[in-house]
Amino acid sequence: MIERGDYRQVRDALLAVVKPVETEYAALEQAAGRVLAQDVIAQEDIPAFARSPYDGYAFRAEDVAEAAADNPVTLRIIDYIPAGEMPHTKILPGTAAHLMTGAPVPEGANAVLPFERTVFSKETVTIREPAAPGSNVILPGEDVRRGSVVAHRGSRIDAGLAGTLAGQGVFCPEVFRVPCVGVISTGAELLEEGEELSPGRPGRIYDSNRYSLQAACSQAGCRSVFLGTGKDDPGRICALLQEAVRTCDAVLVSGGVSVGDFDCTPAAMERAGIRILARGVALKPGMAGAYGTGSRKIKYGGLRDAGKPGICSKTPCREEKDGRCTIPVFGLSGNPAACMTGFYAIALPVLRRRMGLTDVLPPLVRVRLGRNYTKKRPTERLLRGRIDPGAVIQDMDIFEKQGNQVLSSLAGANAFAILPPDTVLSATDEAEAFLIDF
Repeated sequence: MIERGDYRQVRDALLAVVKPVETEYAALEQAAGRVLAQDVIAQEDIPAFARSPYDGYAFRAEDVAEAAADNPVTLRIIDYIPAGEMPHTKILPGTAAHLMTGAPVPEGANAVLPFERTVFSKETVTIREPAAPGSNVILPGEDVRRGSVVAHRGSRIDAGLAGTLAGQGVFCPEVFRVPCVGVISTGAELLEEGEELSPGRPGRIYDSNRYSLQAACSQAGCRSVFLGTGKDDPGRICALLQEAVRTCDAVLVSGGVSVGDFDCTPAAMERAGIRILARGVALKPGMAGAYGTGSRKIKYGGLRDAGKPGICSKTPCREEKDGRCTIPVFGLSGNPAACMTGFYAIALPVLRRRMGLTDVLPPLVRVRLGRNYTKKRPTERLLRGRIDPGAVIQDMDIFEKQGNQVLSSLAGANAFAILPPDTVLSATDEAEAFLIDF
């Protein structure tokens, strides 16, 4: 077990044992944001034929090699080709075809000129400039070559990829199922939804961690479910953890992971059969924590109707070899900012692995700090802030309030600046940072 390792060690220990969820088939029009579970190989060239990018005229380049404003060349129009139709005749010397955007370039023609750069009538087109062979002709396979990989397993489907899949006739791709993340809160001081703060019971607070974690899961592309509050009861926390491992693909627990009298989450994790891989992290905020894994049996789907939307493939959890599926469990600090720091630094890359994404680690960038930070700490520290990506070195606005309990400074943040141990930085100093949303 890792004791007070840095956050990368803890993150990597979990990444080493966690695999993607099972796969299913999704209708392409509903697959935006989903993660591909298959490599897609081009079955056809895109485009499959030489085509025109403009409404204009196709002709032989050699016929207009000497064309100029004072030496116009007039060609006879012998064909009209709308998009979606095939040419009716071959282009011969001295002739041209009137064609629409996307229409096939007829045999014999090797150049196209937009209609606005010509003078034309119903029977002829006059050209006043030379055209090189191949000009304005989209060649077969110029976009996609047959046999090439047009989409890789582990890629998230965006607008461009959806169009590429459609261009290959893939209207129901195999994708990873959207993981369900179970969220559990602990702490007797937490108020449930619908309860009100009471002056007669000071010390009670609303549960903000639950909503922060669920919002972060949704932004990452996961589904979340709140399983309840375990108060400070080890038995209740244990029961909630067992339910989470049985029904969810990952588990987030906030609170009860320090060393106080009522911090019983690690003991409840062990009681629930969760193997703890790491206790504590050499990090501020987010030092308190317990990270481990549970497991459950794999339920294999059948082959019947495979390939249809919503139908599981034949190999759920395809990387698992022993019939069991590993469920990551993240015991995060109850302090709101520390909780979310642990989520972004450790939990989010592991959830991305669970989603089936290939790129799970946040990109690192160089930033220039926008304010002094003079609190020297013996451990690494992550400062919340905001950058505007674009430059090689981005200016980063370090938010003023950085305490463990301060959640408000996470609102609007999109990066964490990384301060090495025993470091004091001044405004305009450079540091490394990682992005939250990537």
